[in-house]
Amino acid sequence: MATDPTLSRLRRLRRERQRGSGSNSRYTVYSVIMLLLIVGIPVFRMLVVELSSAEGVAVLTSPIAPQILAAIAGSSCAALVLLGRIRGPALVDAFAAEVVASNHLPRRQTLRRTFLRSAAVLVLTCMLSAVVAVSALAVAGIATASTAVVFVVGAVLLGILASVGWLLGQSVLPRSSRWVAAAIAVTALLAAVIPGALAALPWGWVALLYPGDTPPSALALVPLVVLVAIAGCAVPPLLDNIRGGELRVQARRWSNATTFAATADVAGGLAELRALPTGGRGWFAVRNAPLAVLILVRDLVGSLRSPERPITAALALVVAGFALASVSVVPPALAWITAVFGATVAFLALGVWSDGFRHAAETVHELPLYGFAIAKQFALHSLLPIVGVIVFVGAGATAALAVGATAASVSMSIVFALFVIAIRIMSATKGRMPLALLTPIPTPVGDFSGLVVAFWQADALLVTATVSVIVTAEWLSLPLLVLVLVGAGAAALVMARRNLQHAR
Repeated sequence: MATDPTLSRLRRLRRERQRGSGSNSRYTVYSVIMLLLIVGIPVFRMLVVELSSAEGVAVLTSPIAPQILAAIAGSSCAALVLLGRIRGPALVDAFAAEVVASNHLPRRQTLRRTFLRSAAVLVLTCMLSAVVAVSALAVAGIATASTAVVFVVGAVLLGILASVGWLLGQSVLPRSSRWVAAAIAVTALLAAVIPGALAALPWGWVALLYPGDTPPSALALVPLVVLVAIAGCAVPPLLDNIRGGELRVQARRWSNATTFAATADVAGGLAELRALPTGGRGWFAVRNAPLAVLILVRDLVGSLRSPERPITAALALVVAGFALASVSVVPPALAWITAVFGATVAFLALGVWSDGFRHAAETVHELPLYGFAIAKQFALHSLLPIVGVIVFVGAGATAALAVGATAASVSMSIVFALFVIAIRIMSATKGRMPLALLTPIPTPVGDFSGLVVAFWQADALLVTATVSVIVTAEWLSLPLLVLVLVGAGAAALVMARRNLQHAR
């Protein structure tokens, strides 16, 4: 299809408007290349060396590695469908969104380039992940050149399918995207536990291409290629189906989030990306019940009004519980990686049920609204995350028993997740970042003020990750581990109390 003359004129005006930023673009390209040379290549080598060790190869060649790969691939596709509602691949800036949403041109023309750029980034990410895995297997003498190439091609095809799923989440109605994401997530989990299910699902086809003890069958590429061709034909209608109002909302939301992030207000930026309530308008959150039950029901109803948030948090907590409990199974050299992954996922997932903590911290400056102390308010709002930890982290940790996890590691994972709740309380009481942190700190190697700001923003996550590494120490017995976590949680609560006192 020939390019529309109006579209050509709009693009020419856009280029003329941005002509002065050519030097900035060249500097960006230079910075990316230098970052890849200085950081990317050493990180790639470190990952390959670590994974090609005896412990890493034992994990990569595990009999359940294809099933785990299928579950991860399918869950990632489901997450991308949900992500399309917040940040779709056809995202443009506010000015371009207004132009695109108000003209007569079909979206398949005006948004095609933007979608292709986003899809290219996603496909490149899938390809690099596959290259790291097969490089480690090749160094260990397990993967050959042909099997490595076949698997990388499969990962690229999966990346293309995932990008179309990402676009689907942006194009269809929110209710439809939730059902599609739920169906993909369920099939991904079924593929991991039902024998023979890998041959019936796209993420299973990629898993069948995984190099292992048995040579992978390249025939799995055939259905992948056919499915990619069908998905490619669906891209133009999906682009045309993107609603102008949704395009404007996403553009404004990400513009505001970028502005908050540029001013070091990460919390404000994340608040902009939070999903708006879409259901439960007729639910009663306030009932005649004991105070503890009342606050628990109120927090639960508030979270369920944006159903994708608690569903995602629940699934993430199951994954976190499984990872934390699996620390006793994986080789010691990789235990800290598993622990940090589980701790990070638990910290991020519990943020969904930490709105009550943030509300309580904001009421410190106001008159008493509920007739009880602020400490009691924090304690009551902690009931929902505690229940979530016991139910979902407990379920994931119990599932890890099937792969050899010990009962002690199951208990440790639950206690650690409860410790993360204390870290969440500490994070909610920090308040706004002190402006003094923006003061330049000149050194011979550059300005360190940005590093200080980054540490302030991520202090809670860094503490969580550090404690998770300590938990993997082999010389710590279970009673001593519990004592360490209880002490660290108490210290976090003391810090939260100090933050509240300074805020008054």
